[in-house]
Amino acid sequence: MSTVENESSIYEINARLFKMLAYMSEAERQELQSVLTPGRPQAENRKDLSESIINLSQLKRQNLLEKLKNWHNSKVLELREYLRKNTFIPTECTSDGLNFTDVIQDISHGGVFIQTNGNFYVDQKISMTFSIPKSEKDITVSGKVVRADSQGIGVKFDELLPEV
Repeated sequence: MSTVENESSIYEINARLFKMLAYMSEAERQELQSVLTPGRPQAENRKDLSESIINLSQLKRQNLLEKLKNWHNSKVLELREYLRKNTFIPTECTSDGLNFTDVIQDISHGGVFIQTNGNFYVDQKISMTFSIPKSEKDITVSGKVVRADSQGIGVKFDELLPEV
């Protein structure tokens, strides 16, 4: 692998690591710092967490990123109010006067995750129409974007859906 490819991947790993750190509370960051610098007295453990991460090898950073992803996913699951079901449902959406078709990746009584390449922002209003398999009528629901990333958007419904 070329040096440019190595640098690109290490920058991507760093970006993802620091994004994960943003999800952590101060206590969780301190705990991570103590794991990264074991055996140090608490007073010496105040070393900047980002510096500790930068001093790790690329392999150790990749391993840390995987562990933090797993940690983050477990936190998200704990916070979810309604169980989500994985699915693949086309949906017609309208937002800010634009109509588009995308795919619902998962659904619950309280919201959906829509796989999209569109540019969305948190609190953006959106309405959608879709059909649940084995249902004869379309469901039309509105909500707001509560999460937007490169994979798509998380939408919280204004009103709970009945049986999903």
